[in-house]
Amino acid sequence: MNSLLAQDMMSVKGRVALVTGGSSGIGRMIAQGLVTNGAKVYIVALSSDAIDQTVSELNQVGSESGGSAEGYACDLSSKGSIAQLAQEISAKEPKLDMLISNAGIRRDPPIACNVLTATLTELQESMWSSRETDWTDTFRINSTAHYFLSVAFLPLLAAAADQPLSGGHRGRDDGRGVVVITSSCASMHNATNVDLTSYTTSKAATDHLVKLLTAKFQRFYVRVVGINPGWAS
Repeated sequence: MNSLLAQDMMSVKGRVALVTGGSSGIGRMIAQGLVTNGAKVYIVALSSDAIDQTVSELNQVGSESGGSAEGYACDLSSKGSIAQLAQEISAKEPKLDMLISNAGIRRDPPIACNVLTATLTELQESMWSSRETDWTDTFRINSTAHYFLSVAFLPLLAAAADQPLSGGHRGRDDGRGVVVITSSCASMHNATNVDLTSYTTSKAATDHLVKLLTAKFQRFYVRVVGINPGWAS
């Protein structure tokens, strides 16, 4: 029963994935894991990030498995930039097996304090020092971008889910056509040790967004799942 072999059940060889925030941190490790195991991965990051270096290193990693990487610069705070990214990928790929919507940012108050020991005045001063743009920028990347990316790539994801496979199966039977959204464990606790209010609130919104997208995409067999990692350097 080959279908019960780990390498068959968990194989990503030959699959096409797109990873945002793919040049560093969690996104880089996700991309590296996929390329190492034979997937074709599109790395998306800011133009100021080390995209070319990351792509070069990943292609070396994937040389034996057949995995590969290609880089794209995109401002995920812009709906127009996301639309252009989807258009460019659609011109190259008829389907997208995995969208790893991982990019995120954190904006701490300019005036820091120890939330557990600060006086009322110190706490208010720290929290009030947060700029409006700290909140809007955080939500644009940590919540809104996940929404527009998922919607922009929905046709390619649905095509992957509906792809005919051997034995009368479809891509959805093989786990194709999935959105993985990176949230955070911060969405589920009150962060009393440090003021992460804008970040944790945006991640809580992301958790609910996963449920909303799941409900909207289910008729097309596109799965949407969220992951809530802990602290990572």
